[in-house]
Amino acid sequence: MAEPGRAVVPALRRGPTWFLARGEPGLGRLMETVSLAQTVAAGQAPGRIRVLTSATAAPFARRACPFPVDEFDLERGGDIQQTLIDSSAVQRLLERLARQRPAALVVDGYAFLVPLLRAATGAALVVVANRHDLDNPAHSRGARLLQAALHAPADLILVGELRRDWRLGRLAGLPALLLPALVRPRAPAGAARNPVVAVLGGGSRGDHELERSTAALLGALDRAVGCGQLPSCRVFAGPLPGWAKERYPHLELGLDPALALASMAAAEVVVARAGRSTLAEILALGKRAVVVAARSDTLRGAEQAANARRAAAISPGVVVLEMARVNQIGVAYRRARELQPGRWHPGNSQLWTALEAADRRSGGWA
Repeated sequence: MAEPGRAVVPALRRGPTWFLARGEPGLGRLMETVSLAQTVAAGQAPGRIRVLTSATAAPFARRACPFPVDEFDLERGGDIQQTLIDSSAVQRLLERLARQRPAALVVDGYAFLVPLLRAATGAALVVVANRHDLDNPAHSRGARLLQAALHAPADLILVGELRRDWRLGRLAGLPALLLPALVRPRAPAGAARNPVVAVLGGGSRGDHELERSTAALLGALDRAVGCGQLPSCRVFAGPLPGWAKERYPHLELGLDPALALASMAAAEVVVARAGRSTLAEILALGKRAVVVAARSDTLRGAEQAANARRAAAISPGVVVLEMARVNQIGVAYRRARELQPGRWHPGNSQLWTALEAADRRSGGWA
C-alpha cells in the first residue's frame, strides 16, 4: 500500500490552491501553512498559490513567503476569551472563494469553516489537524490501523502536524500521516450490522468534569435501548482512566488520539463534547451526533451551547444536551439515530438561511 502522505501534493497541483491560516500569537500555525504552501508550490507556475491570513499576521507572511498574501479577519470582540466569529465576514469570504473557484483549499486554524467551504466552493479540502509528534510508535500504529480500516483516497484529508525547521523556513519532510475523512467504513461480507458509536472524551489529565461527563455518557449508552447491549456495538472512547476500563471491559477504550477522527468517520452516531473543532468535524462528515455542552453558567459552557445550537440548526442530525441533562443521553442517542445527517453540496440554498437563523439565536460562533 502506498504511503498516504504521497497522495496529497499531486492532488493539489491540479489547479490554484488557496491556503487559509489563522495566524495565532507566535505565528506557528502561519509558518506551518507557509511551509506547506512552499512544498506544494514546487514546480508550479507563478500565481497558482495564494495565502489568506489575519491582518496582524499578513505583514509577516509577506516577508516569509513568495506568494500573494491577502488579509481576512473573521473575529469580532477584543477579549480573546470572548471572541466571536463574525458571520457576515465569513459570508464575504465564502462568496469571494466561490467566485475564485480554487481547485483546492488548505485550512489551518479555522476548522469550523470546513463544512461551509465545502458547500460554497466544492473544492478539494485539506485540513491541518492532529497536532502531535507523528514519529512516535503510537501514531505509527494508528496510521497502520487507519489504512486497514478505511477507504482512501477521500476528498477531505486531514494532515498530521508537519515536521518543520523554522530556522530554514521550510518543510523538513512531507506529513507523516494523512487521515482520510468523508469515507465509509469497510464491513466484512455477511457481517451482522451493529451500530458503531464513537464516544470522544476523557479526563485522564485532571479534567474531572470531562471525566465525570464521559463516564456518564458511557453508563447511559450502556442502558440505551436504541443500542441494545454495548457488547454488540463498537464503541470508541478515550483517553479514559483505568477505572473506566475495569467498569466497561467490553469497550474499546484508550483510543489513540490519531484515530479519533477515523472513529468519527466510521461511526453511525458520534457522542462528543461540543468543542468548536469537534462540531466542525461532525458537520463536515455529515454525522448524526449527540453533542454535550458544558454547564451553561460558565463562559465555556455558554460558548459551547451557542455553537452546538448553531450546528443543530445547520444539520438536523445533531442533538444538543447540556451537562445538567447528560443523564438523558439514551433518549438523545435514539433520536439521533432516527434523524438524517446533514448533506452538503455546492449551492445549498438552505445553508445561509440556517446560518442566519442560528445567528439570531446564538450571536455567532464562539
